[in-house]
Formats: sequence, C-alpha cells, structure tokens
Amino acid sequence: MFSFYQLSCSNDDNSEASKFIGKTFDYVYFETEQECLQAQPDLKFFINCHQELSFIDNENAEIMLTDILYSINYTIDNDNIIILAHSRTFEFQNDIIFKIMTNASLKHIDNNTIWNKRTGNTLWD
Repeated sequence: MFSFYQLSCSNDDNSEASKFIGKTFDYVYFETEQECLQAQPDLKFFINCHQELSFIDNENAEIMLTDILYSINYTIDNDNIIILAHSRTFEFQNDIIFKIMTNASLKHIDNNTIWNKRTGNTLWD
C-alpha cells in the first residue's frame, strides 16, 4: 500500500536574528539636532552626526560608520551580533561585534558605545 506524506516549509523563523529584522540602531554624537547643526564647519560640507546599523533580513544588514553606507552580512552567536568584515568594507578590516544588551540596545564591543533602537522618524525622536 502506498502512503503519501505531505511536507511543508514555513517562513516562521524564531531565530534570534528575526527579532532585529526591520530595525535600525543608532549611535548619535550629539544630544539634539540643533547641536549637530551647530557643529557643522561649513555649509557646503556636512559632517555625519551618527552611526547606524539597519537589519534587512536574517543575514543581511547595512552599516554606516562615517558617511558610507555598507551592505554587509552578519551572524548572531550567543548574545553577540557579528558584523562580518569584507574586502569592500575598507573602513573596517576586522569583524565588528555588538553585544545584545536588550531588544532596544546594542553595545559596540571595541569602543563601548551604546547603540539604541530608533523609535521615531529622526535620530532625536
């Protein structure tokens, strides 16, 4: 007698990475937007007021450390998010590690800065 078993796949991913998808984390250099604007040396040249990390899916993200936005890969190992260095990421040649503090904050291990989840439409919301 022939039996038929139906197998199905699900997009339901309960991995650690899935809780970060669609979220952006920022490290801001200034307390307010006004302070950022006042710190600009020249109207023709704008210095960046923050760094950011945006999670696209379970392995792809974008990171901006200065004024260049990089498409990067990442993994999560225990409580660490590891941003994988690549030959095209000339601003960082070694992996960057963030410790997951909470679902709303990450700690950049190399410089001990806290990156907070963006909650509004601007950096200062």
